[in-house]
Amino acid sequence: MFARLKYAMAALVTTAVILPAIPASAGTTSGFGDVADNAYFTTPITWLNDTGITSGVESGCFGPFDVVTRGQIAVFLFGLDRTLGNAPIAGPNPFKDVRADYQIGPVGWLAASNITSGVTVDTFEPEAPITRGDFAALLWAYAGQPEGAPRHSFIDVTASYQQAPISWMAQRGITKGTTTETFSPNGLVSRAEAATFLFNYASPTSVQPVGTSSDCPRPLRNALISAGLTVDEATCATPHLKEFSVEYLTQVVSGEIPPTTSLLDALVTIQSNGCLTTERVVELVQAYF
Repeated sequence: MFARLKYAMAALVTTAVILPAIPASAGTTSGFGDVADNAYFTTPITWLNDTGITSGVESGCFGPFDVVTRGQIAVFLFGLDRTLGNAPIAGPNPFKDVRADYQIGPVGWLAASNITSGVTVDTFEPEAPITRGDFAALLWAYAGQPEGAPRHSFIDVTASYQQAPISWMAQRGITKGTTTETFSPNGLVSRAEAATFLFNYASPTSVQPVGTSSDCPRPLRNALISAGLTVDEATCATPHLKEFSVEYLTQVVSGEIPPTTSLLDALVTIQSNGCLTTERVVELVQAYF
């Protein structure tokens, strides 16, 4: 029964249904397991982390494709100003909907510096995702609302308040748009895009690679959740499985090779640590097999 339980757990957590969702490890340059070495955003993210403007979403993970909120952008701009040597001062927060401690000072600074007046007189909507057009307007306001840039050539930018900011961004080379003719002003800004915009604005002369790789547990954890584990179960189990490659796990599932002692030990540890009870394993195995 014990051997059958171990094999059932191996089959459950490595089922071929979920393995395609687990990307290969990356991050030997950036230090993040979910940031490839040769992506357009690798250097900007490395710089963003090095300067302390923002770090990852958790240990080993930057979350490059996570959407950025208005409150987070306020924190990014505050960090950018500090990095550029301007010693920003956190101002009083005039918005009743800004409650996160890490956002209160930066949002207050934005308001005191007239970089933004919020969405209404007393609301900022810090949890709302920020669009590319609105991010352009904020960055342009932060830069002092520079004028004189030739009009952009994007056919999809129609809002009057975005014309000068986007023209300025195009002239500065902060972004080339999403195509040669479109800027996608209503598209949401990812953490990778935010890093790239800020990096292109600051134009640092050199960026030192981190030089070490750090595994990101999110893809495996999310795959386990997709397979039927709860968030708590997957969070508990993931650290014990991170050393095993996707290729190896796939071979185990397909029956090409038997599980190694180290995998079986990891699965026993998962159970002994209470990540998955015997009853829960049986329930999940019955659901899938």
